[in-house]
Amino acid sequence: MISVNQTKLQKKALPVLVKKGLTLTVAISLLTMVCLFLFSSSSNTANTWKSLLSFRKEHLLLLLAITTLSWLIEGLRIKMITKVLEEDVRLIDILRINLATLFSGNVTPFTSGGLPTQVYLLHQKGMSVGKATAVATIRITFSNLFFAIGGPLLLFFFRHQILNKLGLTYLSGIINYILFLAALFSLLLILFLWRPAKGGIIVNKFFQLTFIRRILGGKTDAVCQRVLKELEEFHSCLTILRKNIPHMIIIISLTVLYWAAFFCIAPAVLMGYGVKIILGNIIQIILLQFIIIFLISFIPIPGGSGLAEMGLYSVFAIYLPKHLLAIAVMIWRFISYHLNTLVGGVFFLRMLFSKEKKEADLPG
Repeated sequence: MISVNQTKLQKKALPVLVKKGLTLTVAISLLTMVCLFLFSSSSNTANTWKSLLSFRKEHLLLLLAITTLSWLIEGLRIKMITKVLEEDVRLIDILRINLATLFSGNVTPFTSGGLPTQVYLLHQKGMSVGKATAVATIRITFSNLFFAIGGPLLLFFFRHQILNKLGLTYLSGIINYILFLAALFSLLLILFLWRPAKGGIIVNKFFQLTFIRRILGGKTDAVCQRVLKELEEFHSCLTILRKNIPHMIIIISLTVLYWAAFFCIAPAVLMGYGVKIILGNIIQIILLQFIIIFLISFIPIPGGSGLAEMGLYSVFAIYLPKHLLAIAVMIWRFISYHLNTLVGGVFFLRMLFSKEKKEADLPG
């Protein structure tokens, strides 16, 4: 588990990491959107800009409702985890912490800033560092399992159909390579879940491979130990949940509901431009997004900036005329990512540094 000293060090390092990640995210997103706008408006610039006003206003409310619902679902999920660990944190405080966590996760590679932020802020609400770490680890574990197991399965059965739909058949070789690595990772997680000792043996053998040692060099043993430690924490958290099967089922259900709400943002954007969405379309759009988000998780760019926009551009191209694509992607990206980042940033700044201000105001 993370120690108190580690938590303080991570807190001090976070502002630097967040500043760099935020700068990189904004720069890549802006560059990508400019390119998409230029490409979309190459044939009809006037219609591209007019499409800004053609989006149905009532669907903006729908998009905000979906986003708010996703925040609430995630809050209830964390509330349920804290309940399993016999901790009592108010839902309103959990919602604030979750938004701050979204911000730091969105602007750091592999969402690496999310865990220390959540641990620190939960600790400030009275939880021990150990239990705060358990809450954050369980949250990440279930989200990772959702993608680690579902991603390879969906990609394996539907990869040819998906690549054809997106016009990315030339990536089939890379996809097969990623699929192999993802399947290997999923099997490792499942094995460690049921046989933690054997999972540890496999990890050790993996890091003893010659090409792995060549890639990592002198950091090989340190990385190996870190992975083993993470797996131990992962297993200890699941051991706690396995003693509370009803709560675990609720947490799994809330995890699925959270991502279902997130994936419904894209169909709502299409509906805002008059696209008739039926059940089959919704399933297809969700499936395409699932695979895109799954693939983006392997890219160390904060928020998957650039790749996320291009991926949804390909999805929207199935349903919308060319002059609407860039605007639709911009709306989707703002609601699904930038709104979370902006609102989360407010809570991040207020919550992370409020204690320092209070301490500075105290008489010496």
